[in-house]
Amino acid sequence: MFYEYENEKENYFCVFEYKPLDFPLHIHQVIELVHVIQGEIVMQIGPKTYTLKPGNLAIIFPNVVHNYHTLSEYGETLFYVLNCNPNLLPYFQKDLLKGQPANPVLNPNQIHTDFLYAEKRSVEVHFCPETVPLCSSLVSLMLSRLFPYLKILPYESEDQGLQDLSGKIISYIGTHFTQNLSQEMIANHFGIGKYALSRIFSNVLHQSFNRYLNSLRINYAKHLLTTSNYSITRIAIECAYNNQQTFNRVFKEFTGKTPKEYRKNFRSASTPVLPNPNMYSEIII
Repeated sequence: MFYEYENEKENYFCVFEYKPLDFPLHIHQVIELVHVIQGEIVMQIGPKTYTLKPGNLAIIFPNVVHNYHTLSEYGETLFYVLNCNPNLLPYFQKDLLKGQPANPVLNPNQIHTDFLYAEKRSVEVHFCPETVPLCSSLVSLMLSRLFPYLKILPYESEDQGLQDLSGKIISYIGTHFTQNLSQEMIANHFGIGKYALSRIFSNVLHQSFNRYLNSLRINYAKHLLTTSNYSITRIAIECAYNNQQTFNRVFKEFTGKTPKEYRKNFRSASTPVLPNPNMYSEIII
C-alpha cells in the first residue's frame, strides 16, 4: 500500500479505501485527509499518536511525518483518503505550508454536511485537466469547513531545518528502498555523519534506520503478495532480500505471518464493505 500511494505522480488522489492501511512513517508534499467511515486506525502524526474511530477525520499537512496502522480487518474497514497538492488550493496554500495543526484529528460533530457533500463528489469525479477547477473547488470547500477547528502552529526555524533534511532523507529512501542501502551510504549521500543520521531516525521517526528500511520493504512485499502472482522467491528479490530465509523471518517479525500465510489469508478475506448511503442522507445534491 505504501508503495502504491507514495509513487502516485498526480497532484490529486481520492478514493474510498476498503483495504486496511498499513503505511510506515513517511512524509510528502501534499495535504492528506483520512476520514474513518468504518473500522479503526492508529496514526502517528508528527510526534503524537492518535486512534481514529468511525467519524474521526485526520488532516495531515505537507511535510509532516505520519504513518497508519489499521486495527480493523478486511470486510470491516472503510476510509476516505484524499491527497491534494497545495498548488491546487491557492486560498489555503500559504497556511498549508507555514506550519501544522496542533489538533490534526477532528470529531464527528465537527464534520459539516458541506464536507460530506464534497467528499462524496470528489470520489465520483475523475481527475483530469478538464476537472481540475472542480476538484480544486471541492477540496477548498472541505478545507473551508475544517480550518475553523484547526489551530495552526508555525514551524520553529530549527525544527524546520530538521524537517527539511528529514523529508529529503525519507524521500530518498522511499525511492531507493528496493536497492542495496546501508546507513553509511545514506549518511555519505547527504554529507552527514552516521551519528547525525541515527539521531534523525530516533528523534523524528522514533525507530532505527534498519527497522524503518525493513518496514518499507515488507510493506512493498505485502503489496506484491496481494496484487501479483509472483513467487515468494521473486518477491523477496524484488524487495532487496537476497536470502529468502531472511525475508521470511523479517516478514513474520512485522506481520506475525509467513508470506505464504499472508497471501492465503488475503485471498480468503471477506467481501469489502461499501460506503453507507445513510451518512449522506441529509445532503441535498
